Amino acid sequence: MDLLSGTYIFAVLLACVVFQSGAQEKNYSIREEMPENVLIGDLLKDLNLSLIGHKSLKIPMKFKLVYKTGEVPLIRIEEGTGEIFTTGARIDREKLCTGILLDGHCFYEVEVAVLPDEIFRLVKIRFLIEDINDNAPLFPATVINISIPENSAINSRFALPAAIDPDIGINGVQNYQLIKVRFKNILLEIIHFLKTKRMVLVYFKF
Repeated sequence: MDLLSGTYIFAVLLACVVFQSGAQEKNYSIREEMPENVLIGDLLKDLNLSLIGHKSLKIPMKFKLVYKTGEVPLIRIEEGTGEIFTTGARIDREKLCTGILLDGHCFYEVEVAVLPDEIFRLVKIRFLIEDINDNAPLFPATVINISIPENSAINSRFALPAAIDPDIGINGVQNYQLIKVRFKNILLEIIHFLKTKRMVLVYFKF
């Protein structure tokens, strides 16, 4: 058998093994900023691997986390049980998914190899990172100067810079409130447009 034929047969056999073992996926949800050693899931049960007879295996079943060299994983796998736990690494949604839209989903993905070879499968695990209110909204500047001409018409509107809050949904900015206005016979009111993330100052006079 020449080298080319041998390589072709090996490739076919490898493709058959991958096809038969199947590439599985499993989804979990975790909140950001979770402490260390919190149980997230159990791959042995969640993938129905407990149905495989351990007595028929020459080598005990093991779960190996696959990640890049130098990467600090956010989760760890108990090799003998398949239980998934958080690590001491900080789970920060805003840092993990910097480039996504504010209302988009943030996922952290890893792969786990199930061994030995006779039951080998590669499992892709996706963790949906749920947002918590762990960021305070900030304005671009601590002092915002607005010039309102004395002849301004009633209901005049003046654009204001919105506060920036990396958190999303109910954890993001919901409304604004003026705490103190120092002018007599003048009423100022803030209108916040949630959809467009804009804010305007409305001028009233009485």
